[in-house]
Amino acid sequence: MDLLFKIALVLHISGGGVALISGALAMYYEKGAKSHKLAGKIFFWGMTLACSLGIVLSILHPNIFLFLIAIFSYQMTATGYRSLKLKALYKGTLKPQFIDWLIGLVPAIFNLVIIGWGIITLINHNSFGIMGIVFGGLGLRNAILWIKQFFKAPSEKMHWLYAHLQGFGGAYIAAFTAFMVVNINFLPALLVWLLPGIIGGFLIALTTNKYKKKFTKKEKVKYINEVEDK
Repeated sequence: MDLLFKIALVLHISGGGVALISGALAMYYEKGAKSHKLAGKIFFWGMTLACSLGIVLSILHPNIFLFLIAIFSYQMTATGYRSLKLKALYKGTLKPQFIDWLIGLVPAIFNLVIIGWGIITLINHNSFGIMGIVFGGLGLRNAILWIKQFFKAPSEKMHWLYAHLQGFGGAYIAAFTAFMVVNINFLPALLVWLLPGIIGGFLIALTTNKYKKKFTKKEKVKYINEVEDK
């Protein structure tokens, strides 16, 4: 059992390391370029390895929080990846596949468990329960927004890009947070857990807003040109 745990731990760390490096490269490369797409695919599989083995580790050495955070992290990874397959969803004709429902409904259930765990932990006078409430709340919100688009088609043509940015961005924050928690011990634990999310969330919001403005401007220009041509 100890040997199995060590092998799983090494692979888990390797997957996380690959995700951190490839994710940084994907952010650096121009979006849409072959190098960006390749780095994104490597990031996806790195996170897949890290999260799946995170679940294995949490079972071998029971750790409910590691188990639930692995689910949370992969929720972000999966939605970031699958959003690329749902580009035509705004037209209202594309039907989500079973896997799309799955990566919305399953995390919703687990995030409710995370929130419950956090509340119980706080009641037991352990401030670490705040982490459960924060991560669970964010995960539940993301799950609801993900499922909602299957009932009401997105109004924006580039909805998939924003979902991709937020999904992979959130997954990268999760991987970076795990790295910080393991390696940074000179700062308060609460700060180490929350700071990457606060800074990363702000940067994701800025980037998403930048692209929204960019594409809104393009649509306006396109509309003006069409009107002038008539």
